[in-house]
Amino acid sequence: MKLKNLCVIIVVLCFGCLSAQTKFKVESLNFEGLKKTKASFLTRIAKVKAGQETDSTIVITDIERFKRLDGIAFADYKVEPTGDASYRITYTIEENFSIIPGVRVGQAADDSFSYRFSAFEFNGLGRNIIFGGFFKKEVFNAFGVFLEHPYLFTNKLGLGVNYMDDSTQQPIFFDSNAINDGTDYVFTNKGFETILFYELNFNNRFEFGVRTSEESYVLIPDEDVESTNSAEPNIRRTAFRGSHEFVDLDIEYQNVSGFRNLFETTVFSKSNAFLQTDFIINNTTQYFKRIGSKGNFASQLQLQFSNPIENSAFAPLVIDNQLNTRGVGNITDRGSVIVALNSEYRHTLLEKGWFVLQGNGFVDVSGVQRPDANFGDVFSQNTTRVYSGLGVRFIHKYIFNAVLRFDYGINVTGNGANGFVFGIGQYF
Repeated sequence: MKLKNLCVIIVVLCFGCLSAQTKFKVESLNFEGLKKTKASFLTRIAKVKAGQETDSTIVITDIERFKRLDGIAFADYKVEPTGDASYRITYTIEENFSIIPGVRVGQAADDSFSYRFSAFEFNGLGRNIIFGGFFKKEVFNAFGVFLEHPYLFTNKLGLGVNYMDDSTQQPIFFDSNAINDGTDYVFTNKGFETILFYELNFNNRFEFGVRTSEESYVLIPDEDVESTNSAEPNIRRTAFRGSHEFVDLDIEYQNVSGFRNLFETTVFSKSNAFLQTDFIINNTTQYFKRIGSKGNFASQLQLQFSNPIENSAFAPLVIDNQLNTRGVGNITDRGSVIVALNSEYRHTLLEKGWFVLQGNGFVDVSGVQRPDANFGDVFSQNTTRVYSGLGVRFIHKYIFNAVLRFDYGINVTGNGANGFVFGIGQYF
């Protein structure tokens, strides 16, 4: 037993010395714990290559890269000397269960019963391919199908396609001073999108998408709606989307630390008198910090801009429960600029095997520039919302994105009601 312990200590000390060296030769690269994920796929995207020189920082980079894959819950490594100044590297993998059915029920905008069924495979063919779809009824029927292969062509270049036919009941606020009294429309957006994925390096990723769609607003008859407010705009156009994501996160099951920034620009091929959107710019910055062994602070700043909307109430950006302000309700305001800050403290209350119960306290702040308003009105008294509240998370550590969240937001500013929010996955 003493001899075995001595050998382990020698291996650890050897790799500790290697950490201070520039390079060392890899005799072989191996994987343990794989059930569904293909070793050939991980070998393809790994930066450590058998027969080549590497260093400890690249090994650690591979571990973080694997932990970001949807099909992997956790990853670690071990290094063993093989003689001739070479080393055998073994990556130890804990996989996620990656075929995820989803069911969501609730109350729709017209107070009717709503539901959403979905099924997604997040590690298709063991190569991190995502495919699946959803069907929902929230007043109106809607569905979508998705297929994404981020590493289809090379270990940096991939492709995705999707189709959505989505219809929702949305309020349009013709009187910006009376946003509690909106006119209800059926908003339909359907079309195909093709996406090119490019991973420049470990921290930087790009997406380039082209979507051709038909958009329409159809008035829902109401005897109280005046004919002057009954515009029903529609348009067929192409959207060109480009995004850059910088990621520097350390993920350990439900705990996250680090920084992430997503910058996205969408340019539209045409507009009209009512649907005036020519471009939308979005920048989302996220910061996470571990606090002790059970705490996790998380913060997110969202900045959304479109070209100014004049003489039209059909603004493209919305204030919503699931997008930026918990507790506020489904689409309670619209505009051409939105600034939202979300901060929360997550605390692990119970962790036993695969199950985690997490408590959450949050504060969400948002402001919006309404149509025909000035930029300085984003945080005016009528447009600023502050919601604070508590929530719980039920987390399965080994099923991808298996987080059921329940939040209750309390209105602090007085220009709205309190609200309950249910969702799948962390809020951000």
